[in-house]
Amino acid sequence: MFGLTNIQLLLLAAAAVIIGFGKTGITGATLPAVAIVAYIFGGKLSSGVMLTALIFADIPALYHYRKHGKLKDVLRLLPPAVAGIILGTVIGSYLNDTYFKFLMGLIVIACAALLLYREASKKELQVPQNRWLHILVGIMAGFSTMVGNAAGPVMSVYLLSLSYDRQRFLGTAAWFFFFVNLIKVPFHVFIWETISWETVRYTFLMIPFILLGAMIGVFFIKRINEQVFKKLVIAATIVAALRLMI
Repeated sequence: MFGLTNIQLLLLAAAAVIIGFGKTGITGATLPAVAIVAYIFGGKLSSGVMLTALIFADIPALYHYRKHGKLKDVLRLLPPAVAGIILGTVIGSYLNDTYFKFLMGLIVIACAALLLYREASKKELQVPQNRWLHILVGIMAGFSTMVGNAAGPVMSVYLLSLSYDRQRFLGTAAWFFFFVNLIKVPFHVFIWETISWETVRYTFLMIPFILLGAMIGVFFIKRINEQVFKKLVIAATIVAALRLMI
């Protein structure tokens, strides 16, 4: 079906559930899906498949949390994020698939390390209100989302350091990734050529499972303690990233 084996179809369905869950539940939980989809399609092509799936998954996230996000927080990060996207596009254009997957693995591991640092830190992180720091975060988020669709942990650490409550955190992240993912589309279509009607059909295949994951995420974020699950996500992310690199 769709040129995939049964095992690959199961993995794609699992990745779709993870994507939906990560958008409405724990930001950063989508990282294992990045590695799974890269395993199925290869490094660069997988980034296009992931992007269309992520855009669709942004819709239920916005539906549930849009009122809590602050656009001013998003808008100050968008210009440097666009610069990071352009940088990622240029660098990614010169990499073959093997090196592209290796770079994706490095970025995913770096993001997992940020999550580990956040979990291990005994003190609440505080980001100084410095314009250049916001610019740096925007560039890092833009680059990592372009090359590896892996900016979730970068934004998680940044937003938590601003002492946002859960609702404002999820709302701001939802708006940011919705805008950024739409901005990335022309780069994937016209420069990398990783989005086409052929790749979009995989997104349609993933839609029911994305919606299932989104519903699980909404349920989870309201009722379940996050700590154990976060550790499992980090562990799965590291293993999956190492698999990409090796």
